[in-house]
Formats: sequence, C-alpha cells, structure tokens
Amino acid sequence: MIQTIKRYSAPALLSSLAALFFVVFFTGRDDIGLTTFRSESGWGYSVTALGKVVIWQPFIPAVEGMKPFEKCRDARRAGEIVVDRLRNGEDPSLTQEDLQKAGIGI
Repeated sequence: MIQTIKRYSAPALLSSLAALFFVVFFTGRDDIGLTTFRSESGWGYSVTALGKVVIWQPFIPAVEGMKPFEKCRDARRAGEIVVDRLRNGEDPSLTQEDLQKAGIGI
C-alpha cells in the first residue's frame, strides 16, 4: 500500500503543478483585443474584451465632426493607447493632445 502511494504521489504532484502553472500564467491573458478596419472614407478601430466589442471607433475621437483616420497606422496607434489605458484601469478617452503626442494626423 505504501509503495503504491509513493509510486503515484510524484506524478500527481507534477500534474498538479503543471495545471497550476497553466492557470496562473495563461488564463486571462490578452483578454482585450484591437482590430483596425476600413471605413467608407478612411480607417477606424474596435476594441474587444472577452470576445465582445466594447468600443467601435470609426471616427477620430476628440475631433469635431465625423472624420475617420486617414491611415491604418494612425487608427492602430489610437487603439493601442485605448487598450493600454483599459489594461491599466484608466479612462480610455482620448484628447487632441493624446493624438498629437502619438503623431496621429488630425
């Protein structure tokens, strides 16, 4: 009986540690995603959280009117700022100053 316990205790312990490692390091990672998309006259971005769209931004935020981003690169930069703020628990709103600091054309 004691030999059986010794024989299976090491594999059981290793399996438990492997499961714990997986849960701690891989669960919940990258639960916020960013996608750029082409709109009628420019570019926009969307942010997803847990597989659902939480922000759909077809126009440049903090700019009067409905002006889309001229370049995909600009939409991606703005979206990355928003995602970083969400991950840090901050307000994801963008200002004109934020856009200018990121080099995004207004």
